Amino acid sequence: MRFFKVSFVGIILIILFSCSESSQQADPNFTPQNTRKTFSNKNSPVVFIDEAHNNFLTVNGRYRPFVQVLESDGYTVRPNKSRFSSGSLHSADILVIANALDKNRKDWSPPFTDALTNEEVSSVTEWVLEGGSLFLVADHTPFPKIIENLAGKFGFEFSNGHVGNAVFRANDKTLGKHTITSRAGQAEQNFYLPTALTEMTKSTIKPNRIEQVVTFGGSAFKAPPEATSLLTLGEGAFSIVPDVPFQVNADTPRLPMHGWSQGAVLEVGKGRVAVFAEGMMFSSQLDAKTGKTLGLASKGAEQNEIFLLNVMGWLAGAI
Repeated sequence: MRFFKVSFVGIILIILFSCSESSQQADPNFTPQNTRKTFSNKNSPVVFIDEAHNNFLTVNGRYRPFVQVLESDGYTVRPNKSRFSSGSLHSADILVIANALDKNRKDWSPPFTDALTNEEVSSVTEWVLEGGSLFLVADHTPFPKIIENLAGKFGFEFSNGHVGNAVFRANDKTLGKHTITSRAGQAEQNFYLPTALTEMTKSTIKPNRIEQVVTFGGSAFKAPPEATSLLTLGEGAFSIVPDVPFQVNADTPRLPMHGWSQGAVLEVGKGRVAVFAEGMMFSSQLDAKTGKTLGLASKGAEQNEIFLLNVMGWLAGAI
């Protein structure tokens, strides 16, 4: 048992160390697979990507590939530099908040406070109820804690920990049934199948259907009953929950996450909400020290990009 705990801690430390390393950067060689735009200048949805809350993922930072994918489909993407209010959100169709922080941190020491004020949470909530679409990403600890006042407003309860990499598949039902996963529509026609796919993998991909999505760590949450979980963790999934992020030992709590979600969608009022517990799955990041690329360009994650476009299409009301 002691050997198991030491081995377990070693594996988790490797994962956490890679997540906390500042050597990760946006992949400068990333090119979207998508080659045909769904939207034109006449009907382009406006996407605000939040940069007003010390966000870890930004337009010209680690979420540059995310922006490239959206722009490839015709979205108008703008950085949000202002605190949220009814006025600042007025011209946005979709708001992306990815890994907000409570302050400009030089370390990960507690305490952690809310990134958004109560007034901002109220403004975002009202904006969604009136027809706005929210794309919320809260990765591994401490990000869930910092954004919990907003997530909780829509009924999402995060575990402030860290889960391992996961694969979600249609054939074992960990990839949920929804328009996002079962109806790719025009976007499916915009894609070529990467040469990295084996012939066996190619033969399993059916038209207008997503078969597999990969995540790279992150956290997990319980979605409200009225939401649809798109990415449901299977048996054996667990979360390591340290008191201080990235400080793990053999006694650090390890909690079962079977049945918890890493991605879910919800219709509320006139608006829509998509919540995800992992951010790299929607980007492509290069580890400058090792030269390894993680995220959209990873083997096994070939359909992550079309999954992202389908989530965006659903938020935009296009599918």
